Amino acid sequence: MKSLDILSLTILPFLMFQSCEKDVIEQEETETTVVEAYLYAGQTIDSLKVTQSYSYGQEEEEIIGINDLDITISDDENQALLTPIGDGLYNNPDFVIEGGKSYRLEFERDGEIISAETYVPERNVTSISTTQVELVQIEAGTFPIGGINIPDPVEVSWNNEDGDYYYVLIKNIETDPEYVNENIAQLDGQFVFITEPQISDFYAIRTRQELTQYGTYQIIVFRVNPEYAALYESSGNSTLSLEEPPSNIVNGLGIFTGVSSDTLYLEVTKI
Repeated sequence: MKSLDILSLTILPFLMFQSCEKDVIEQEETETTVVEAYLYAGQTIDSLKVTQSYSYGQEEEEIIGINDLDITISDDENQALLTPIGDGLYNNPDFVIEGGKSYRLEFERDGEIISAETYVPERNVTSISTTQVELVQIEAGTFPIGGINIPDPVEVSWNNEDGDYYYVLIKNIETDPEYVNENIAQLDGQFVFITEPQISDFYAIRTRQELTQYGTYQIIVFRVNPEYAALYESSGNSTLSLEEPPSNIVNGLGIFTGVSSDTLYLEVTKI
Protein backbone atom coordinates (compact mmCIF):
# COMPACT_ATOMS: atom_id res chain seq x y z
CA MET A 1 0.00 0.00 0.00
CA LYS A 2 1.46 3.33 -1.03
CA SER A 3 0.95 6.00 1.58
CA LEU A 4 0.54 8.85 -0.88
CA ASP A 5 -1.85 6.89 -3.12
CA ILE A 6 -4.50 6.52 -0.40
CA LEU A 7 -4.05 9.29 2.14
CA SER A 8 -3.28 12.34 0.02
CA LEU A 9 -6.90 13.05 -0.89
CA THR A 10 -5.89 16.20 -2.83
CA ILE A 11 -4.26 17.67 0.28
CA LEU A 12 -0.85 18.41 -1.27
CA PRO A 13 -2.25 20.30 -4.30
CA PHE A 14 -4.40 22.29 -1.88
CA LEU A 15 -1.40 23.22 0.24
CA MET A 16 0.54 24.34 -2.78
CA PHE A 17 -2.36 26.34 -4.23
CA GLN A 18 -3.20 28.06 -0.97
CA SER A 19 0.40 29.07 -0.36
CA CYS A 20 0.72 30.25 -3.95
CA GLU A 21 -2.53 32.22 -3.81
CA LYS A 22 -1.38 34.20 -0.80
CA ASP A 23 2.00 35.07 -2.27
CA VAL A 24 0.57 36.05 -5.67
CA ILE A 25 -1.43 38.77 -3.98
CA GLU A 26 1.58 39.97 -2.02
CA GLN A 27 3.72 39.78 -5.18
CA GLU A 28 6.55 38.05 -3.38
CA GLU A 29 8.67 35.23 -4.70
CA THR A 30 9.73 32.80 -2.02
CA GLU A 31 10.68 29.17 -1.62
CA THR A 32 8.57 27.06 0.73
CA THR A 33 9.48 23.50 1.61
CA VAL A 34 6.41 21.25 1.56
CA VAL A 35 6.42 17.87 3.29
CA GLU A 36 3.86 15.10 2.90
CA ALA A 37 4.60 12.08 5.08
CA TYR A 38 2.38 9.35 6.49
CA LEU A 39 3.79 6.74 8.86
CA TYR A 40 1.79 3.51 8.74
CA ALA A 41 1.85 1.28 11.81
CA GLY A 42 3.40 -2.06 10.89
CA GLN A 43 4.84 -0.86 7.58
CA THR A 44 8.10 0.57 6.34
CA ILE A 45 8.55 4.15 5.11
CA ASP A 46 7.67 3.89 1.43
CA SER A 47 6.86 7.33 0.05
CA LEU A 48 7.71 10.40 2.11
CA LYS A 49 7.56 13.38 -0.26
CA VAL A 50 9.35 16.75 -0.16
CA THR A 51 8.71 19.48 -2.72
CA GLN A 52 9.10 23.21 -3.02
CA SER A 53 6.84 25.91 -4.37
CA TYR A 54 9.14 28.24 -6.27
CA SER A 55 7.28 30.54 -8.65
CA TYR A 56 4.92 32.13 -6.11
CA GLY A 57 4.91 35.55 -7.73
CA GLN A 58 4.01 34.23 -11.17
CA GLU A 59 0.79 33.16 -12.82
CA GLU A 60 1.72 29.49 -13.05
CA GLU A 61 3.16 27.63 -10.12
CA GLU A 62 5.82 24.97 -10.57
CA ILE A 63 6.05 22.16 -8.06
CA ILE A 64 9.61 20.88 -7.80
CA GLY A 65 10.67 17.66 -6.07
CA ILE A 66 13.70 18.01 -3.77
CA ASN A 67 15.99 14.98 -4.05
CA ASP A 68 19.24 15.93 -2.28
CA LEU A 69 18.22 15.96 1.38
CA ASP A 70 19.53 13.95 4.32
CA ILE A 71 16.22 13.13 5.96
CA THR A 72 16.05 11.20 9.22
CA ILE A 73 13.11 9.73 11.09
CA SER A 74 13.67 8.62 14.65
CA ASP A 75 11.91 7.29 17.72
CA ASP A 76 13.27 7.13 21.26
CA GLU A 77 15.64 4.28 20.37
CA ASN A 78 16.36 4.18 16.63
CA GLN A 79 17.08 6.53 13.76
CA ALA A 80 16.60 5.88 10.04
CA LEU A 81 18.19 7.76 7.14
CA LEU A 82 15.88 7.93 4.13
CA THR A 83 16.98 7.28 0.54
CA PRO A 84 15.88 9.58 -2.34
CA ILE A 85 14.13 7.66 -5.14
CA GLY A 86 13.25 10.57 -7.46
CA ASP A 87 10.49 13.17 -7.85
CA GLY A 88 11.00 14.30 -4.27
CA LEU A 89 10.16 10.86 -2.85
CA TYR A 90 12.15 9.17 -0.09
CA ASN A 91 11.95 5.73 1.51
CA ASN A 92 13.58 3.29 3.88
CA PRO A 93 12.51 -0.35 3.28
CA ASP A 94 14.19 -1.58 6.47
CA PHE A 95 12.70 0.72 9.12
CA VAL A 96 9.36 -0.60 10.39
CA ILE A 97 6.98 1.89 11.99
CA GLU A 98 5.44 0.75 15.29
CA GLY A 99 2.04 1.73 16.61
CA GLY A 100 2.00 3.43 19.98
CA LYS A 101 5.26 5.31 19.38
CA SER A 102 6.20 8.93 18.70
CA TYR A 103 8.46 9.84 15.76
CA ARG A 104 10.49 12.87 14.74
CA LEU A 105 11.29 14.01 11.21
CA GLU A 106 14.30 16.25 10.63
CA PHE A 107 16.47 17.55 7.81
CA GLU A 108 18.42 20.67 6.87
CA ARG A 109 17.76 22.80 3.82
CA ASP A 110 19.47 26.08 2.98
CA GLY A 111 20.92 26.32 6.48
CA GLU A 112 17.52 25.86 8.15
CA ILE A 113 16.37 22.88 10.20
CA ILE A 114 12.98 21.60 9.08
CA SER A 115 11.33 19.24 11.55
CA ALA A 116 8.07 17.73 12.77
CA GLU A 117 6.81 15.27 15.35
CA THR A 118 3.89 12.88 15.35
CA TYR A 119 2.38 9.94 17.19
CA VAL A 120 1.48 6.70 15.40
CA PRO A 121 -1.75 5.29 16.84
CA GLU A 122 -2.03 1.58 17.50
CA ARG A 123 -4.18 -0.54 15.18
CA ASN A 124 -7.74 -0.87 16.40
CA VAL A 125 -9.61 -4.10 15.65
CA THR A 126 -12.85 -3.52 13.73
CA SER A 127 -15.90 -5.73 13.15
CA ILE A 128 -18.57 -6.02 10.47
CA SER A 129 -22.23 -6.97 10.84
CA THR A 130 -22.16 -9.36 7.86
CA THR A 131 -19.58 -10.62 5.38
CA GLN A 132 -22.01 -11.15 2.51
CA VAL A 133 -24.75 -9.12 0.83
CA GLU A 134 -27.10 -10.33 -1.91
CA LEU A 135 -28.34 -7.75 -4.42
CA VAL A 136 -30.76 -8.05 -7.34
CA GLN A 137 -29.23 -6.87 -10.60
CA ILE A 138 -30.95 -4.04 -12.50
CA GLU A 139 -30.58 -4.74 -16.21
CA ALA A 140 -29.69 -1.99 -18.66
CA GLY A 141 -32.68 0.00 -19.89
CA THR A 142 -35.01 -1.33 -17.20
CA PHE A 143 -36.38 0.22 -14.04
CA PRO A 144 -38.09 -2.17 -11.58
CA ILE A 145 -41.78 -1.42 -11.18
CA GLY A 146 -42.70 -0.99 -7.55
CA GLY A 147 -39.10 -0.64 -6.49
CA ILE A 148 -36.60 -3.22 -5.34
CA ASN A 149 -35.70 -4.77 -2.03
CA ILE A 150 -32.87 -2.88 -0.35
CA PRO A 151 -30.93 -4.88 2.26
CA ASP A 152 -30.14 -3.24 5.57
CA PRO A 153 -26.92 -1.21 5.77
CA VAL A 154 -23.75 -3.12 6.58
CA GLU A 155 -22.40 -1.81 9.87
CA VAL A 156 -18.66 -1.52 10.46
CA SER A 157 -17.80 -0.76 14.08
CA TRP A 158 -14.87 -0.32 16.46
CA ASN A 159 -14.12 0.82 19.99
CA ASN A 160 -13.37 4.51 20.27
CA GLU A 161 -13.15 5.26 23.97
CA ASP A 162 -10.20 7.60 23.31
CA GLY A 163 -12.22 9.83 20.97
CA ASP A 164 -9.86 9.46 17.99
CA TYR A 165 -10.50 10.34 14.35
CA TYR A 166 -11.41 7.57 11.91
CA TYR A 167 -12.39 7.31 8.28
CA VAL A 168 -13.42 4.41 6.05
CA LEU A 169 -12.38 3.45 2.54
CA ILE A 170 -14.60 1.05 0.57
CA LYS A 171 -13.14 -0.42 -2.61
CA ASN A 172 -14.12 -3.21 -5.00
CA ILE A 173 -10.93 -5.19 -5.65
CA GLU A 174 -12.16 -7.31 -8.59
CA THR A 175 -10.29 -6.94 -11.91
CA ASP A 176 -13.45 -6.65 -14.04
CA PRO A 177 -16.48 -6.46 -11.75
CA GLU A 178 -20.07 -6.75 -12.95
CA TYR A 179 -22.36 -3.84 -12.12
CA VAL A 180 -25.33 -4.22 -9.80
CA ASN A 181 -27.10 -1.55 -11.84
CA GLU A 182 -26.20 -1.98 -15.51
CA ASN A 183 -27.55 1.50 -16.25
CA ILE A 184 -24.40 3.01 -14.75
CA ALA A 185 -21.98 0.54 -16.36
CA GLN A 186 -20.95 3.17 -18.93
CA LEU A 187 -19.28 5.10 -16.11
CA ASP A 188 -16.54 2.45 -16.22
CA GLY A 189 -13.86 1.87 -13.62
CA GLN A 190 -13.87 0.72 -10.02
CA PHE A 191 -15.80 2.74 -7.50
CA VAL A 192 -14.02 3.87 -4.34
CA PHE A 193 -15.89 5.51 -1.46
CA ILE A 194 -14.00 7.45 1.18
CA THR A 195 -15.65 8.99 4.22
CA GLU A 196 -14.52 12.15 5.98
CA PRO A 197 -12.33 11.82 9.09
CA GLN A 198 -14.48 12.20 12.18
CA ILE A 199 -14.67 11.12 15.80
CA SER A 200 -16.88 8.04 15.53
CA ASP A 201 -17.11 4.36 16.37
CA PHE A 202 -19.05 2.98 13.38
CA TYR A 203 -19.96 3.46 9.75
CA ALA A 204 -23.09 2.18 8.00
CA ILE A 205 -22.43 1.13 4.39
CA ARG A 206 -25.45 1.91 2.23
CA THR A 207 -25.90 -1.25 0.17
CA ARG A 208 -27.36 0.30 -3.00
CA GLN A 209 -25.37 3.54 -3.05
CA GLU A 210 -21.91 2.30 -2.07
CA LEU A 211 -21.91 -1.32 -3.23
CA THR A 212 -22.30 -0.64 -6.94
CA GLN A 213 -20.52 -3.74 -8.26
CA TYR A 214 -20.51 -7.45 -7.50
CA GLY A 215 -17.50 -9.21 -6.05
CA THR A 216 -15.09 -8.71 -3.17
CA TYR A 217 -14.85 -5.39 -1.36
CA GLN A 218 -11.94 -4.28 0.76
CA ILE A 219 -13.03 -2.11 3.68
CA ILE A 220 -10.17 -0.27 5.37
CA VAL A 221 -10.81 1.61 8.61
CA PHE A 222 -8.11 4.25 9.14
CA ARG A 223 -7.24 5.71 12.54
CA VAL A 224 -5.68 9.15 12.07
CA ASN A 225 -4.41 12.06 14.13
CA PRO A 226 -6.07 15.47 14.59
CA GLU A 227 -3.56 17.18 12.27
CA TYR A 228 -4.68 14.98 9.40
CA ALA A 229 -8.35 15.64 10.11
CA ALA A 230 -7.72 19.40 10.26
CA LEU A 231 -5.86 19.42 6.96
CA TYR A 232 -8.54 17.31 5.27
CA GLU A 233 -11.24 19.68 6.50
CA SER A 234 -9.31 22.67 5.17
CA SER A 235 -8.96 21.06 1.76
CA GLY A 236 -12.72 21.38 1.34
CA ASN A 237 -12.75 25.12 1.98
CA SER A 238 -12.79 27.78 -0.72
CA THR A 239 -9.48 28.19 -2.55
CA LEU A 240 -10.07 31.94 -2.37
CA SER A 241 -9.28 31.87 1.34
CA LEU A 242 -6.04 33.63 2.24
CA GLU A 243 -5.63 31.83 5.53
CA GLU A 244 -2.55 29.64 5.94
CA PRO A 245 -3.58 25.96 5.70
CA PRO A 246 -2.99 23.80 8.78
CA SER A 247 0.53 22.42 9.03
CA ASN A 248 2.65 20.71 11.67
CA ILE A 249 5.97 21.24 9.86
CA VAL A 250 8.42 23.58 11.62
CA ASN A 251 10.04 25.97 9.08
CA GLY A 252 7.98 24.46 6.29
CA LEU A 253 4.48 23.52 5.22
CA GLY A 254 2.60 20.25 5.06
CA ILE A 255 1.88 17.21 7.17
CA PHE A 256 3.85 14.59 9.09
CA THR A 257 1.40 12.22 10.69
CA GLY A 258 0.87 8.69 11.94
CA VAL A 259 -1.77 6.26 10.68
CA SER A 260 -2.97 2.80 11.57
CA SER A 261 -5.62 0.70 9.89
CA ASP A 262 -7.60 -2.50 10.00
CA THR A 263 -8.97 -4.29 6.93
CA LEU A 264 -12.23 -6.18 6.49
CA TYR A 265 -13.74 -7.95 3.47
CA LEU A 266 -17.27 -8.07 2.14
CA GLU A 267 -18.73 -10.23 -0.65
CA VAL A 268 -21.52 -8.83 -2.82
CA THR A 269 -23.33 -11.57 -4.75
CA LYS A 270 -26.14 -11.66 -7.31
CA ILE A 271 -29.52 -13.10 -6.40
